[in-house]
Amino acid sequence: MVIRLSRKTLALAMACACAASLGWAAQVFWPSAPRGMVAVPAGPAVLGYVYHTGLYGPMPYEVAAFHIDRFEVTNADYAEFASATGHESAAFADDPEFNQPDQPVTGVLHGDARAYCAWAGKRLPTEIEWEKAARGPDGQKYPWGNAPDPSRAHLAGKAPVSVNSYPDDISPYGVRGLAGNVSEWVADTRTARAGVCRDNAVLDRKATPEMRALIAELTAANGGVLPELCIPPDEADQSIPGEPCAYIKGNSWNGRAHMTVASNRMWDYTDTYAEFTGFRCAKDG
Repeated sequence: MVIRLSRKTLALAMACACAASLGWAAQVFWPSAPRGMVAVPAGPAVLGYVYHTGLYGPMPYEVAAFHIDRFEVTNADYAEFASATGHESAAFADDPEFNQPDQPVTGVLHGDARAYCAWAGKRLPTEIEWEKAARGPDGQKYPWGNAPDPSRAHLAGKAPVSVNSYPDDISPYGVRGLAGNVSEWVADTRTARAGVCRDNAVLDRKATPEMRALIAELTAANGGVLPELCIPPDEADQSIPGEPCAYIKGNSWNGRAHMTVASNRMWDYTDTYAEFTGFRCAKDG
C-alpha cells in the first residue's frame, strides 16, 4: 500500500526530522521565533552559584518565556542602526582589527546597546535570562555541558572573530557564542561605590544543601580555606558617591579561564566601553 502525504503533512514531517537531528531543544521550540532569534520557554532553571559575585544559587529560578538573539550583534548590524538613526558609530568602527562586518560589535556603551535593541524592537536580556539561555533548565556550567573545554570557544587571541566561528560554543537552546568571543552587556544596572557594583545591601545567602556541598568542595580545593568569593562583602558605605554600573556576562578573547562558566558575573561603569564587550538582544516570549 502506498501512503500519499499532503504537502502540509510532508513539510511538518520534514521539520520534525530536522528538529530531531538538532536535539531535544530544537524539537521543543521548532519553529516559532523571530528571525535571528531562538525561543527559550517559560519554566524553572537552575541558575547562580555560591560566589557572591553572581546570582544566588545554584537554585531554581522561575523564568518567563523570552526570545534571544542566536548570535551577538555584529558590526554590520550596528552600522545599519547608526546609519538609520544618526546614532554615533561604535568606538572601533575605523579599526580594521575590530570593524569587520561579521565580528561582534565592541566599543559600545551600555546605553548604546539599549538604544540598538530598542531600534530593533527588542531589549537587552536580563542576567537571569542570559544565564538560562546559556545553561538550559538544569544548570549546566557551560553552554555545551559541565566539562571545561576551552577549544569550544574563542578565549584567546588579539581580537574577536566572526560570530559564525566556533559552532561548538552553543547552548541547549541553540544560542551561539555565549562562552567566548566577546563578553556581553545585560540589562541589570546598579550603583557602584568604592569600586564595587552590586546591590546596596548585602543579600543574605542562606545556604541550601547543594550550596553547602559546593562550599565544602571549594574549601577543600582551596587548602581548607573558604574562597574569598564565597565570603559576603562588607556593607556599601552610602556616603561614598555612586556611579551607574551594569552587569556583563560571558567570557571573551581577552578573558581568564574562570570567566567562562555561565554563572560568572562581571561589571563595568555604564559610561565605559571596551574592545572585548559587546551585546545581544532579547524580546518577551
